[in-house]
Formats: sequence, C-alpha cells, structure tokens
Amino acid sequence: MALAWRSSVVALLLAICVHVYNDFVPMDAYLPPTAINTTVEENFVDNYYQARALFRQRAKDAGATLHTLPFEHLSHLDLTMDIAVVEGVSENVFVHISGTHGVEGFAGSAIQAALLKRAKSWKKSGGPTVILVHALNAYGFSQLRRFNENNVDLNRNWLTTEQFAKLTTLDLNAYGYGDLYDLLNPPAESGWKRLLVWPRMVYYSLTVGPRAVKRALVSGNYQRPESVFFGGQEMQPSLKMLKQFLEEHTSLNTLKRLAVLDVHTGLGPAGVDTLIMMNDSDSEVTSRVFAEEVAARNVVSNSDTDNAVADGYDMVVGFVSEGIGRMLPVEHQKKMLLLSQEFGTVPSVFVFKATNEENAFYQHAPSRRLPYAEKIRDVFYVHRSFSWKQSVIERGLAVFYKVYAELS
Repeated sequence: MALAWRSSVVALLLAICVHVYNDFVPMDAYLPPTAINTTVEENFVDNYYQARALFRQRAKDAGATLHTLPFEHLSHLDLTMDIAVVEGVSENVFVHISGTHGVEGFAGSAIQAALLKRAKSWKKSGGPTVILVHALNAYGFSQLRRFNENNVDLNRNWLTTEQFAKLTTLDLNAYGYGDLYDLLNPPAESGWKRLLVWPRMVYYSLTVGPRAVKRALVSGNYQRPESVFFGGQEMQPSLKMLKQFLEEHTSLNTLKRLAVLDVHTGLGPAGVDTLIMMNDSDSEVTSRVFAEEVAARNVVSNSDTDNAVADGYDMVVGFVSEGIGRMLPVEHQKKMLLLSQEFGTVPSVFVFKATNEENAFYQHAPSRRLPYAEKIRDVFYVHRSFSWKQSVIERGLAVFYKVYAELS
C-alpha cells in the first residue's frame, strides 16, 4: 500500500512538472495575485489588432503625431506599421521598436502603450524627439510567427546589396547550419518522427557542443527561403518602409545623438532583461548610462561569447538597430546607443522546439499549424504570468528613461 501511495505521488509530481514545462505555465499562474494591478494589465492585449488599436488610442491621447504605413501587398490582412512621433529636440532622436520578430511584439507593444500614457510630459522636458515604431513585422505579429510574410528574419536583413550578394553565395555550412539543417527544419510529421528531434539535439550538443549548435541556429542562412532564421536575399518591405520614413521625417545629416532600442523576448531567465549592445554602439556611453545593469552583468555585447544570452551571435549580421545607425553620415556615428532589450521567457530548448515546429507546419502543413502558432506565442509571450508582465513594464520603462535622460 505504501509503495503504491508513493508511486502515485511521484507520478503526480512528474505529471505536474511535464504540464509546467510542456505548456509553459509559469508558477504564479497557479497562485495568481488576489488583486489585479490594472496599471500593468491595461497595457497587454491578446492579439496584434488589439495592440494596434491600443497604440493608436494612446498616441492620440498623448498628442503624438501618428503615421500609419499600410502593407499594401498584404491588404487582405489589414496590416500596418504604426509610428508615433513625440517632437522634442530635433537633433537628438530616440527610436523605440516593437515587433521586429513578429510574435515577440506583445512585450514591446505593451511597453510602448505604457510609455504613451506618460508622453505628454516629454514635450516640456527638452528631451529628444521620440519615434515609437509599432509592429515592424506586423505579419508575424498578427499570424503568430517570428518571421515575416516571406519567412525572413528581419533582424538578419538590414544589409546592403553587396552584403546580400556575398551572403547568398556563402557556404551553407560556414557556421555549421548545413550540418544541422535537417534538425533545424524537421518535416511536419506527427508521432515518433518528430520525437527524434530530441535525441538528435542531444547528440549534436554532445558532439559539437551547445555553443556551436546555437551559433549555427542564430547565424542562419541566406540560401534556403523555407528554413528557420532565413535572412532573405533582399531588403524586406517593412525595413524599406521604416528606412524611407526615417529619411523623410528626421534630419539624418544633422543629428548629434541617436539611440535605437529594439525590444525582444525569448532569451534568458523569465522576466529578466538583458541589454545587448550592437558593435556600432558606444560602449563607454552605454556603460555610463547603465552602470547598475553593467554591475549586475545584464549588459553584454552582441559578440560576447561568455554570456548565455549573447553567446553565438558573434557571426550574425543585418541587425535593425545597426542598420538605422548606419544611415547617419560616418562622422555622426559617434556616441550612438544601439541596443536590443531581451526579456527572458522559458528555457531556450522550448523556444527552439516551438520555433522549429511552427515553421515546419507553416511550410508543409499550414492547415494544422494553429496549435503550433499558439505554442510559439506562449514561449515568447508569458501571458499567464502577472510577475512576468510586471517585470516587462517596469524594466521597459526604466531602460527607456535612462536612454531618454542621456539624450536630453
């Protein structure tokens, strides 16, 4: 009897663990707060269309100038990139971006909604002109995808024609992607065939090392349009739209200071944000502005191989924030702050699994994709956890205002 009782307890505990890790239920979902903090929850939504409506309303209430840029080639989906501009000192510009990776946009959009609620005071502060870019990858945001309508990763895509020409002819296995291609891009099979991904993942991690696997994955490729982390073979429409907007609405040739903050989710401990500094960013300025974060080892270079979040990104090119920075004349590319704010969600192995499975069904069995689209939403947006949402808002505002103060 005692053995049976113990076995039942063990089975129950295992079932709970499997449920937590498989469905990504955060622990505070079992013990939610007794009172809802509306100042946090009011910024989060269930889908792209709600996020856009909230962004537009908050921009209107703040007295910001709202620009709506339609994706005309996707008119059947009613998708737009919305940009709110709060005028300040014209020679200092702060660009804040949400939704570069589509489904990751829930966090960045919520931060922007919270910012716009406070934006009326900016006009009196002598601060920089703030440009809030909402849903850079509106297709991915609306369809619960990390990649865009052409399966392109926008954060590998801000490149010159010469760079594309070189990368499209690069050996697929230059950074190990070729060896892992079948693992990274499994067929949309049900049953035991998909289960083989796990032992193969363990095998590759043991033989070449987890760092090499991550580098191969995130470095991506520019040859296989159906694959995960495909960087594209030309600049994508959304990036062209943003580039044109910045050329028309900012004085790039006379800017004294530029900051770009691109919000992402998926890497690191749940609710903890890491600031990833692009290579063109001024490290001295970054270290001064974020002295507390540097002391806590939460500021890293995108080429830092000693940090779990940034490790493997040393060969990645085409970052959106760097692309914007390089729009400035070379002599003005000084004291720039070019950052990604990366909020942790769930263990990286589940992010990897959800990303690959969603792409497999998107490419090969779209009618069966919905459960996998919901999974990929859940690994990038921990919507059932109040503590995660609270951390996103608190840290999103804190980082924004540190940059804002530096440019003021």
